[in-house]
Amino acid sequence: MTTIPVKEYLADRNAFYLVDVRTASEFSEAHIEGAHLHPLDSLNVAKLGFQAQGKKLLVSCLSGARAQKAAKQIAASGHEVACLEGSLHGWEKDGQPVVRSTPSGLPLIRQVHLTVSIINMTAALLALLINPAWAWVIVGTSAGLFLAGATGFCGMGLLLAKMPWNQTSPKSDDCEEG
Repeated sequence: MTTIPVKEYLADRNAFYLVDVRTASEFSEAHIEGAHLHPLDSLNVAKLGFQAQGKKLLVSCLSGARAQKAAKQIAASGHEVACLEGSLHGWEKDGQPVVRSTPSGLPLIRQVHLTVSIINMTAALLALLINPAWAWVIVGTSAGLFLAGATGFCGMGLLLAKMPWNQTSPKSDDCEEG
């Protein structure tokens, strides 16, 4: 898959349609100015191709894992696509500014940390006081955290992002908004 360095994107921003494939809550926390939100779990390639209006599609996420998945899906439909090198992390590492919201609640990653710790503490107490089989819950959450760290995919994060307190109304690219 082709990657475009941050400097190349900055040299000719008008040639690219920058697509951010993270969740709405992640996007509202921090994103690259001019990026268009198209979450990976509901990616509509036909709509994306229409909105890009002949520009080269450039995909970004937080670290690059979801961007690669989205780019493969987009390329399979015949569109020219590339990934922004390093995605948002690479952008920030290059010293570029990021649009940040003032979170009305906890950032998604902290919600994941709190949820896993509550599950593990509860399971540990149940294992000590009720039945040792509850220790398997801790094994399961530990495996989930390991997989999230190794792959960049966090199922619990995706689930928490869909919770009502994490729903935001980011600027839409729909036609009815003019």
